[in-house]
Amino acid sequence: MSIPTLQELPEHARKLPSLPEVVNYLTRSLHDERADADTIAHHINSDPAIVARLLAAANSAASGVSTRIVTTKQAFLFLGVDRIASIILASALAYRYDIRHGGFDARLLWRHSLGVAVCARVLAEHTDIDPELAFTAGLLHDIGQLLMYITSPTDYLQVIEKRTQEDIPLIDAEHSIYGYDHTEAGTTLAKAWNLPGEVIDAIAAHHMPDEVGSEIGNLIHVSEVLSHGLDLGEQSNNQVPDLSELACAQLGLSWAIVSKRFAEIEARYEGIRVALGI
Repeated sequence: MSIPTLQELPEHARKLPSLPEVVNYLTRSLHDERADADTIAHHINSDPAIVARLLAAANSAASGVSTRIVTTKQAFLFLGVDRIASIILASALAYRYDIRHGGFDARLLWRHSLGVAVCARVLAEHTDIDPELAFTAGLLHDIGQLLMYITSPTDYLQVIEKRTQEDIPLIDAEHSIYGYDHTEAGTTLAKAWNLPGEVIDAIAAHHMPDEVGSEIGNLIHVSEVLSHGLDLGEQSNNQVPDLSELACAQLGLSWAIVSKRFAEIEARYEGIRVALGI
């Protein structure tokens, strides 16, 4: 099987299971003030696997509260629409795209993505960016890696081997074999899934924020670097990417601000990782 070109990827994107209806609905509803608890609960209850993971995550977040959360409506009232949307997206990704064979382990990809998402949510609180939108963008920022593997697994394993043997950045290894990298592939997939423009920008910019010039792209870039720095996801051969000082300056983030949130980030990450079982 030949490597698909970037132009051919939208067709190959059909090889990935589509996002569940509930995830598409919630992603579109992040900023919809008309969204109500009953409608959201109805959509959530259409997918039992997601409900199970949602309740586990909600009870983890509610540790210390005497009443256990046993229904979707209770989870909604306790956590709110935005937090529910984030947890469901994380649950759906981990459940629907759990690929572990041939040297590619999607579980490690989701652990890293979750780490970036948690960092993004916390750092967004110091910016004008919606923290839950930041969380969503963080979860999806590396989705292009999954698409590249699904469309040509043998070639993507060569990418992984080349990165390890030559000790080069992943995107450089991808370019040498595919002619494009996972930011471009992920952008293609995000457009095919009709994801929000901010999420598309974040995927496109997270390795090259200065070239794209997107506020949320800057945030996901900084969160990517921070996640690697804190070793969230415990990736093998973990390398901390270079940090764009321009991206930090444009976000108004400084070491004094970021370093104070390290312990909180690590605790939040571990709590949701355990609850989601990844």
